[in-house]
Amino acid sequence: MSAQTAETIPSSTSKLRLYVTLFGVAMAIFMGALENTVVGTAMPTVIASLGGIEIYSWVFAAYILASTVMTPIWGKTADLIGRRPAIFGGLALFIIGSALSGASQSMEQLIVFRIIQGLGAAALFPIGMTIVADMLSLEQRTKMIGIFSGMWGVASLVGPIAGGYLTAYTRLSWRWCFYIILPFGILAGIMIGISYRERYARRENISIDYAGIVTLTSALVLLLLIVEQSAQLSLSKNLIALTVCGLLLAAFFRIEKTHADPLIPLSLFRNKTIAVATLHGFFAMMALIGTMSFLPLFVQAVIGTNAAEAGKVLIPFIIPWVLASIIGGRLIMRFGYRNLVIAGMTSMFIGSALLTRISSGTTLKGLALCTIFLGLGGGLTVVTLMIAAQHSADRKELGITTSTVQFSRSIGAALGTAIMGSLMTWRLGRLLANAPAEIAALAKHSEIGSIVTPESRKAMSPAATAFLQQALAGSLNWAFTFVFFAVIAGTVVAFFIPRGHIHHFEPHAVPHE
Repeated sequence: MSAQTAETIPSSTSKLRLYVTLFGVAMAIFMGALENTVVGTAMPTVIASLGGIEIYSWVFAAYILASTVMTPIWGKTADLIGRRPAIFGGLALFIIGSALSGASQSMEQLIVFRIIQGLGAAALFPIGMTIVADMLSLEQRTKMIGIFSGMWGVASLVGPIAGGYLTAYTRLSWRWCFYIILPFGILAGIMIGISYRERYARRENISIDYAGIVTLTSALVLLLLIVEQSAQLSLSKNLIALTVCGLLLAAFFRIEKTHADPLIPLSLFRNKTIAVATLHGFFAMMALIGTMSFLPLFVQAVIGTNAAEAGKVLIPFIIPWVLASIIGGRLIMRFGYRNLVIAGMTSMFIGSALLTRISSGTTLKGLALCTIFLGLGGGLTVVTLMIAAQHSADRKELGITTSTVQFSRSIGAALGTAIMGSLMTWRLGRLLANAPAEIAALAKHSEIGSIVTPESRKAMSPAATAFLQQALAGSLNWAFTFVFFAVIAGTVVAFFIPRGHIHHFEPHAVPHE
């Protein structure tokens, strides 16, 4: 979608129509960003209602994986049939997935419906940005993209608080964390529908890499299943599954070498900056999104707060992230991207190291200290490396470069949450092996999730509550230790970034559109 295939909207288009379209696109993007964060703080309450703590991570991993794989498909769809029908299709899937998620009667149903939601969410940001590019000049577009990027930060702040408030302080259940999205999605569709008039010139000879999509999706799903089920499978079955996964990945890379329009052009990785940015993004998002996904569970189940307080724990994470992202974009001109990324990874290293020391005695202030360092580091590194990758790319490959780096980050996020969930479940099973009879009975009936709400804890004995809190703290400690090792891997990768400043690049490499 880097190339514009729809003619620019004529100058006679009224300002009112332009503003209505942009507001509709902004609402669609904000809605997708909000849903990502509002669900996280509601999930411990969902576990108390539906059970299924052992597949907790799949609620996040399934959504991320679905949106990751679908993003390039929506891009090709927009080029084939136009932006208007493509964004309507994405909105429809997202709204349907949200409604079904709110009506879920089991954790398995919720995971399936989150997949539908993710398939639709994949269209909102990229096609929304393409509509903006179609309608605005370069100068106007730059300002608008800055506003839209800021909306992600606002959504990240509002989402956790809104999710916690809905589940803790109102008569509404956690289901309204999904239902509340519906009117905004419908309104966004109406606004775009009545105001956006696309003059679409059909692109010919577009080939969609179906074989690449199928092989990569199959490999990723199988890899996630291996991570989730490895403790229950024998060594031979794990080896067979890993072999099949390896063969699928080998087939994918072979397809990408020969396909005319590959899902991920392998030639991009000849550029060292792009290669490092892609690999670093994989490890960075593995750590950052994994932390955001599991912190609310720790706060509710171990520290013993309600959903609203659990939502607030992400504020010390998000505010430094947003501020560092804004400041980092300016500092990159003075200090160079390599120094900035290494500084960011140092901050993430400190935060993740502190996170490995959490226990049942950890306080909210202690967690806040960890998340401040992680947020600062994440904000510096994520934005800086995306800018570095874009500026090192040829102008004609700018769109492909951006989507490839983002693609790697999304895969890292999905795999990271799955690995953390698997580690938590495995360790929890070991800790409960010698549990008292009361605890063993709870674990046997998958009711351990009842510890996450203050109301349900009242029905348990103090001894049972204390034992479960310690067990969950110990199991989540293993999950956060994985975050520490992911940060170490990302730090090692960061040292391979070439030295240089943005203004050292040739003018043709700087993105103009």
